[in-house]
Amino acid sequence: MELLLSNYPPMKTKCRTFSDMFYSMVPKSTELDIAVGYITSDSLMELQRIVELNTLKALNLTIGMHYLERFTKVEYNAALKLNDFLTENKCGEVRLVTPFRYHGKLYSYSDEQGAFAGIIGSNNLSSIVEGGTRVYESAVFLDDKNMACQINNFIRELVQTSTGNIRDLHIDNFREVNPLLEGHEFVKRVDPHEVAEVMLQRTNISFDIPIKPYEVSPQSNLNAFFGKGREAKNGLVKPRHWYEVELIVPKNITEQNGYPKAKTDDAIFDVITDDGWSFKCKVSGDYSKNFRSEGDLKILGKWLKGRLENAGVLKVGDPVTKETLELYGRDTFTLTKTIRPGIWYLDFGVVR
Repeated sequence: MELLLSNYPPMKTKCRTFSDMFYSMVPKSTELDIAVGYITSDSLMELQRIVELNTLKALNLTIGMHYLERFTKVEYNAALKLNDFLTENKCGEVRLVTPFRYHGKLYSYSDEQGAFAGIIGSNNLSSIVEGGTRVYESAVFLDDKNMACQINNFIRELVQTSTGNIRDLHIDNFREVNPLLEGHEFVKRVDPHEVAEVMLQRTNISFDIPIKPYEVSPQSNLNAFFGKGREAKNGLVKPRHWYEVELIVPKNITEQNGYPKAKTDDAIFDVITDDGWSFKCKVSGDYSKNFRSEGDLKILGKWLKGRLENAGVLKVGDPVTKETLELYGRDTFTLTKTIRPGIWYLDFGVVR
């Protein structure tokens, strides 16, 4: 038995985190059964890539809260996509608890001999994704075989008595709020009046940053998710995150006067976006070619890919193609310097 803690400063301990333990058990397992209250779209795609890149033979996910409390459309499409992948490959499914709200968080690991370990605690599925919101979680890892079997048996009984496959359930009512950047670490919501003020303070130093589609950049830029995962010494291949992006900006743009330069005081700067968010961005690399969000690569990805998802032109798990960008209405975003020191305006809006 081992206590697992988030270890966010200043409350740091010598305990391992939930994410550390979750991933360390994957190479030892042939089957993973999960029953949680809430999911996120990116954590669902993370699960799919874990199955694709590793030796798991089965993954079964039970979602406890969203049937009665509703999905966002993006979350629902991601859950359908994961379910279709699992069922088509005969290696599991996604099921929803329907008669009541199930708020538990159980993770069961099995090998050829049966269940051998489990995790129980406060961690919903989003905890498998590093970074994001700073919610301090606690859990317990159990490697006692008797307890591991009890956890596994409970999940199986829950599935048999109280769930339906997501494809068999009629769901057409969705939450409208997009939660991607709400409460995200290093991100602030900006008042509409301040956004309007920043727009009036734009200068003529402005750059249209191209977004390279899948046909040009199939495993990087906005499509880094499809790149090779990161292989650990224990054999685990950890997938690139769905929202992880780092754009490669052409030299003919980075060499223009006024563009932020790497390895200078201007390399890290604050941006305010056209839809009311504020976060830091950074340029780095040869001729300042790399453009990313500072602190967490997923912030810029959630802002860009989230806009495509909300517009209905991109489904979680699909590549960002030329057609995706054409349907959205633009294949660039605009970076504009303002008269405020260190503040740039970031625009990915379209006229509809």
